[in-house]
Amino acid sequence: MSCLCNLVIRVASSVMAWVPRARLCCQPAGLLFLCVSVGVFMVDFTYVINNDVCGHGSDVFAVVIVHTHPANREVRDIMRAQIPQQDLQDVGVRRVFLLARAEWHDQELYQQTPQSDIDRENVQSQDIVQGNFKEHYHNLTYKHVMGLQWVTRYCPQAKYIIKMDDDIVVDLYQFRDLLKYRYRERSNLILGLLQVEARPVRNKESKWYVSEREFADDFYAPFMSGWAYAMTLDAARRIVAESSKVPYFWIDDVHVTGTLAERTGVKREGLNRFYTLHVDHLYCCIELPESAEYLCDFLAGPSEGDTTVMTKVLGHARSCYVNTCYRRPQEQSVSKMCVRTKVPPLAPLGKGRGEIVRVSR
Repeated sequence: MSCLCNLVIRVASSVMAWVPRARLCCQPAGLLFLCVSVGVFMVDFTYVINNDVCGHGSDVFAVVIVHTHPANREVRDIMRAQIPQQDLQDVGVRRVFLLARAEWHDQELYQQTPQSDIDRENVQSQDIVQGNFKEHYHNLTYKHVMGLQWVTRYCPQAKYIIKMDDDIVVDLYQFRDLLKYRYRERSNLILGLLQVEARPVRNKESKWYVSEREFADDFYAPFMSGWAYAMTLDAARRIVAESSKVPYFWIDDVHVTGTLAERTGVKREGLNRFYTLHVDHLYCCIELPESAEYLCDFLAGPSEGDTTVMTKVLGHARSCYVNTCYRRPQEQSVSKMCVRTKVPPLAPLGKGRGEIVRVSR
């Protein structure tokens, strides 16, 4: 199939997108992904795999949607083991893992993942929602909008969506409590790690290069880091509806929680003090003296691919859920006990790692 322009295309026979002047990259079995997407798109998602995790239950307060690559089975299993679905159900939370299709080994960071492997995993877990389009970072906005639309359609009774990436360690117990007891009555709202005055990357050598044709402005609208954020369902409905009216942009957190939120009047509030940019801070949460007695100071932080820190921190979070943990005294806060000596540039948007040294008591 040759590359096409100025016409309606069908992506994996399920995602319909109107993309005038878009350049398309053709992939095996007729699956397409957008390399450069500058036209308005309309999405009518169908699913390779779908699971009804909410049913008609009136107790659903929040739905967690985890963006994950099909090859990341180990990470999904850690999350399932350390924060079991039954625990989440007990506090009015449901969780699904969002995947697309990845039968082809064309991305350096990931192994080839046969669909049969995903099917077997779903038989065991029954918590996967898989869209019928190609897994690729240029399709992350499709996945993002798919997740929001899925919750509004299949879990309309929920108050909040918690969107997170699978390489981020998130204490869902604390996150749920924060939403329930501080933000329960709020509406039209996104809460998370707020990014302001962020600029498009204009370096053509960068994987994240954005041309002026794709995004003309010098600054993005204020947006939430895609690491982990919470969105009310009424905000999600507005954003999903608006997504078909504006040009597709492939950097999903910028597009969804920035551009679309701005256009629809959705409020964005920062919870930045509850986030850390450094995996070492998470280690400090569980290794400082008397850590077993204290909640971690942070709701979320990067794992940097370290499955050990994910396992330990999530295990600690569950221990504090089952037992009673307390807030650290201010004089023993992780930010005081662990001193950050180097700050990587553009840390919220990059992969930089700081150096953490523990202060002796």
